[in-house]
Amino acid sequence: MRIAVTALCALLSGAAPLLAQDTPQFDVAGTYGFLRDADRGQNFPAGWAVAAAGRVNDWAGVVAEVGAGYPTCKNCQRAPFASQAFRGQDLHVRILTFMGGPRVSSRALGAVTPFAQMLFGGAHLSGGIEWDGALNTGFAYQPGGGVDVRIGPRVSVRLQGDYRIIRTTGHNNNQSRVLTGVVYNFGSQ
Repeated sequence: MRIAVTALCALLSGAAPLLAQDTPQFDVAGTYGFLRDADRGQNFPAGWAVAAAGRVNDWAGVVAEVGAGYPTCKNCQRAPFASQAFRGQDLHVRILTFMGGPRVSSRALGAVTPFAQMLFGGAHLSGGIEWDGALNTGFAYQPGGGVDVRIGPRVSVRLQGDYRIIRTTGHNNNQSRVLTGVVYNFGSQ
């Protein structure tokens, strides 16, 4: 954790060149996401994420992301996840995340840009179910990576995979996610 915080501070200290450029380079991505909650054995098939990333230099950047996933839990029985009042009912569950952190990428392959990132933030679960410890909001960290494939001067297609850990009251909740969507690039290329 200390190494990640130190790396993030070092990365952010180099953000001044990003602001000093005539046309700052950044991108905005809108993606569809499929999430698998390993602890519940449950899929979140209807998800989305919106991410914005600014480049500090050719290989490093900072990204912020907001996302959500929506499953319907049929006849929810799983304790301690479903509260007593809602057991046995169909629940419309939502998980909302808000995260940010560093990203590294390579532009050496022309139209293909692979990247890796480490995001930190929070996750909120609603819909009558709870994580271990009966908390509905927890600290989350999410290593991941992907590839952007340029299909136009400013438009790319993204394929991304992440592994999210949500920490609540001393317990971890593990989730994996696959995203695909469109990226719009702003600034000079």
